[in-house]
Amino acid sequence: MTLPMCRRDIADYLGLTLETVSRALSRLHELGILGFIGNNQRQIVILDRLQLASLELQD
Repeated sequence: MTLPMCRRDIADYLGLTLETVSRALSRLHELGILGFIGNNQRQIVILDRLQLASLELQD
């Protein structure tokens, strides 16, 4: 899927910092949950839907 916004716009929309969004996406990539296509990393592939669904939100 293609992300509809760049990371900065996602961060602004969610009220987060760019660094927080980048760390979260990088962590999901490290865990093997997401993969990136292309150099701009706006196209992602969900590699492990079950693991993604099982993540718990943290405060």
